[in-house]
This record gives sequence, C-alpha cells and structure tokens, in this order.
Amino acid sequence: MKHIRGITLDLDDTLWDIWSVIRRAEVELHRHIESRYPRVASRYDADGLRSLRNQAYETRPDLAHDLTELRRYSFAMILEECDYDPAASHDLMDRFLALRHDVELYPDVLPALEALQGRYPIVALSNGNADINRLAISAFFSGQVSAADAGVKKPDAKIFALGCEALGLEPASVLHVGDHPVEDVIGALDAGLTAVWVNRSAGVWDQPQKPSAQVTSMLGLVELLAR
Repeated sequence: MKHIRGITLDLDDTLWDIWSVIRRAEVELHRHIESRYPRVASRYDADGLRSLRNQAYETRPDLAHDLTELRRYSFAMILEECDYDPAASHDLMDRFLALRHDVELYPDVLPALEALQGRYPIVALSNGNADINRLAISAFFSGQVSAADAGVKKPDAKIFALGCEALGLEPASVLHVGDHPVEDVIGALDAGLTAVWVNRSAGVWDQPQKPSAQVTSMLGLVELLAR
C-alpha cells in the first residue's frame, strides 16, 4: 500500500467496544433520572430508554445521521410525557455524552496509533457521536468528520469525500479503516478509497466486493502498512 498517504479511521467497534460503553452510560444516566425525574424512572428502565431511542430512529429518519439530536429528542419525548420540562433533555444529553466518552480502548489501539504517528495523518470518520477531542487519543488525529457534520452517514460517499478533504488528499491516496463491511468497507471502496476491514470477531465476509485487505487488530494494520 505504498500509494497511501493518509488514513480515515472509524471509531466505535474499531477502537473500542461501543455497546458496553452505551450500556454503562444508559445505566448511569438512569440513576440520575431516578433522582431528578422519578416519574420517568418509574415508567422506563435503562432498557426502556434505549427502546425509545430506537423508536425515535424509526419515526425521525431526518435525524438518522445525528445520533446526539436523535437521543436528545427521545429524552424530550419522555420528559414531556411524564409532565416534566422537555428542555431538560439538553442536560440529560450532556450527561449522556460525558458518560459515552468513557471508553476503554482495545489493547492494540494505543501502540498502533503510536506506530502510525508521524507516518500518516489520521482523520476520525464516524457515524457515531464520539468527539475525538474529548478523548486522550486526540493527539494522534489531525481532524474528524462525523455523520452529524456531513449531514449523511456512511456508506454515503459524501462523508468519505469530506474525510479526504480534511486530509487534503485525493481519495486514491487515502485508506479507510473500519469494522463494518458495508458502512466502512463498501462505502469507502465506492467513494474511491482503499479500504481495510478490521475483523476482530472472526466474521465471514459476505459482500460481493472484497476489502483491499483484512486485519484482526490495529497492530495488524501497522504490519500491513509496513510491508
């Protein structure tokens, strides 16, 4: 991959396990809701909060690219339903985002980023609402593009184009790295990028288009780029 001059990098499930983070955030937020909004807590447990967020995803497709606003909207709905001020949804969302950024990196991530630092500029490219500037690994990134920023989510070509713009590079010289076969790999390939699939769970590739390469960890990516 000698043609690669920059990297766009997915975050959730590529650098950390996202569902353990979200589950912990939902449980902690529910404890806060119990103390401040008991009528909500008596009607919805932590799983109920997630179900409402999923319902909002189905009923508000216009917000599908903005997970922060989507979840805030779901908070506003339940607050109003339980006779609280829906404006308090902003405070709940701020608390959730703080908890959502309490991530545990996969063990291979930090040494891999250290090995890549100085060799390739890296831009975070995510459908989620992680803000790289709120994480300890921010120094390894030269920028970030989220689906909320782009107005669309992966696999839309627009978000990959914005990632390339953030790097100041043409798609042909950019490598996208991520865990999702369609959102990351197929989306990147269709947008003209090279794409590496991070397959941590020994999954079976079932798409007609093949990834440019496959690795099982971020250290595998370092080895691939060193060859």
